[in-house]
Amino acid sequence: MRFGVGPVLAAALAAGSVMAIAQTGHFSGVTPPPADVFSLPASLTVTRSAPPGGRDGDVVPALYTHVTTVPTSRSFEWANLAILKNHSDHGANVATYGQAHKFGRGTTWAGVLELQDAHGEGGFYALEIDAYTTGASPAPGSRAGDRVGLGIVLGRAFNTGPKATIDYAVLVAPEALDPREADVNYGMMVYADCRYACYAMRAGNRIAYEESAAIATKYDPVTGRWGLFHGERALFEVDVATGELRVNGRAVEVRYKE
Repeated sequence: MRFGVGPVLAAALAAGSVMAIAQTGHFSGVTPPPADVFSLPASLTVTRSAPPGGRDGDVVPALYTHVTTVPTSRSFEWANLAILKNHSDHGANVATYGQAHKFGRGTTWAGVLELQDAHGEGGFYALEIDAYTTGASPAPGSRAGDRVGLGIVLGRAFNTGPKATIDYAVLVAPEALDPREADVNYGMMVYADCRYACYAMRAGNRIAYEESAAIATKYDPVTGRWGLFHGERALFEVDVATGELRVNGRAVEVRYKE
């Protein structure tokens, strides 16, 4: 099973399978539309071709939405709202999609959600993901598809080239990696009941306790042991089938008190 709709859309666009007879609306900005704009049957298409040069730090959006509230505003003011009512039994349909193609060295974000709290009181969510469904799922994938609250799909750019390595699938860090900037009370909190496990990973992978990943624990499916490691050296191991203990690679006799 392949996760994520990104590869689906990328493959469709690359193959030219997403074509349109005509765009129903096009907003012409101060620059001509780029030559590689997709001919999608959009109700409104906004294009921009960034000219060469410009000043570092200048922000030039292709589309800008600006909403301001006052302290007494009680209405729910949402700067952007996208609603998809999907009744189809087919396809890969998305309410909001952002795709960035990186061809240069400049750091690229496919999406950024930034929240600046100038008040300091009252809760906030920089990102909230609401996932609602119906009925229990006996096991992942048991109902013709996994139910995923947050999915991170990794792969090769444009599905070509050698196997890719992502440095951090999830990164929680203070600004500029400066610990004086911020700290967290909980790096991760799972308040829901976990049917199988609140954290799971592929057997043989490690949980590290410092930046170099030298001090770590793991379960080895070949030996059937879980242990504490310093690099590749096993300091302490437990055979999960027999309960045998090993310290520095040697079995340890255990005597129980009555």
